[in-house]
Amino acid sequence: MKRRTVCWALGLLPPLVRADTLSDIGKRLHQPALARGRFEQERWVSGFAKPIKSTGDYLLLRGKGLIWRTLTPFASQLALTREAIRGDAVQLEASKEPSVRVVTQLMLALLDGDLVALGAQFHTQAELVGDKGWRAQLQPRHASLAKLFQRIELDGDRQLRRIQLLETQGDRSLIRLDDQARAPAAPSPEEARALA
Repeated sequence: MKRRTVCWALGLLPPLVRADTLSDIGKRLHQPALARGRFEQERWVSGFAKPIKSTGDYLLLRGKGLIWRTLTPFASQLALTREAIRGDAVQLEASKEPSVRVVTQLMLALLDGDLVALGAQFHTQAELVGDKGWRAQLQPRHASLAKLFQRIELDGDRQLRRIQLLETQGDRSLIRLDDQARAPAAPSPEEARALA
């Protein structure tokens, strides 16, 4: 027990999670019905010396879905709803491919910072950081997700700021979310159609 206490104090073991930590994180998060912001993504892929970098913006409309627009290095757009993934070169429907619903629900919950929904699919270790921050580490509960991810790490304050996806085969992605608009514009007709 003494060894565990020393390891925990040195940061070598994850902190113990209070039963109300997820509730406390929920109170810190500002989760508006509509969120717009910018992202930077770095993806480390086996066989590449440097990460693949991309930047863009996003629109998260709670209850409807997500529009993820990559601006650099190449322009593209992806729309995720609970029932489909649609983009420039992809059209996947949950009615035809049930795994689509798993992916879209996971991504929407991640970007929403919805730790309660994520708790159904992941073992969650979470802690509060300072007066406003928080961080969480998610490890898959089910074999299907464990085939994809070793773990997922989240950091935030009033909003989710950072997502790190550590994949089973060794690749990893780091997504930083920033510049969330305080008074975001309503979805354009084109955006509304993409999320219909």
